[in-house]
Order: sequence, then C-alpha cells, then structure tokens
Amino acid sequence: MTSKRLTLSRWQLLLLLYGGIMLWLLFGRSNRWVEGLPYWQQLLHNANFRPFQTISNYITSLQYPPNQESLRQSIINLGGNVILFIPAGCLFPKVWPFLRKFFVFLIFCAGVILLVEIVQLFTFLGCFDVDDLILNLFGMSIGFVLYKITARG
Repeated sequence: MTSKRLTLSRWQLLLLLYGGIMLWLLFGRSNRWVEGLPYWQQLLHNANFRPFQTISNYITSLQYPPNQESLRQSIINLGGNVILFIPAGCLFPKVWPFLRKFFVFLIFCAGVILLVEIVQLFTFLGCFDVDDLILNLFGMSIGFVLYKITARG
C-alpha cells in the first residue's frame, strides 16, 4: 500500500501564511458591541451600505485633517484596505489556475471579501462597509496585474 504525501508548493505555503495573518487582522480584535442597543440596531450601527461614503469621508479628512489622529486613521484605512490585499491578487492566480482570467478572478475575490464583510457584520468583529469591498477589490486587482506582468517573464 502506497501513501500519498501532501506536499505544498512555496506559493501555497505563502498563501497559507498570508491567509493566517489576514484572518488575524480581520477578526482578531475585540468586538464592536455597543451596550444598550438591540441586536438589529447593532447591525445597522456597524454597517455602511452606501458606496464611496467612507472613502469620501477619509479623502476629505486627508485634505482637511481636523487633527493628527484623524489624518493617521484616514491613511491607515485607505492605504491598508488596498495594500494589504495586493498579495492576494498575486497569490490567488498562482495557486489556483482557474483564477487566471480577470473576470473569474474578480467574481471570486468579490465573493471572498463579501463573505468576510458579512461575517464581520454578524460577529461584530469589525463592521460591514461596502467601501472596504471596493478598496479590497482594487488592491487585489493591482496584485492581479502584478501577477500577469511577472507571469510573462
């Protein structure tokens, strides 16, 4: 009887490491429960369904920062939601060949991000923000372009 050993490529290992770090960043914080609000009001309190509302607020804060903390938060939120997802855009098509077509990649990534946002909403480990989906997809798309550029060479 022969046994098959599971071997992972360096890209798969890198994706596992990246995924673990992202799970910790996305869910490894205290919850955002506000005392005294019923569950359904909590959900609405922790959600933004209006596209570009948060992005617009942060851009305004970059242009006219009321204070240093607000400026810092704007940079972290806008930059982090893009930059932290660039590696996923590079690694996903490397590990899963079916994601080497941009449209399939985009639909898959939108589904993954939407799932994360929904879990954050219902667990109160973050909040649901449609702008996070937009910024994360933008970052993943940059990563996909970088993958395509490097895959040619």
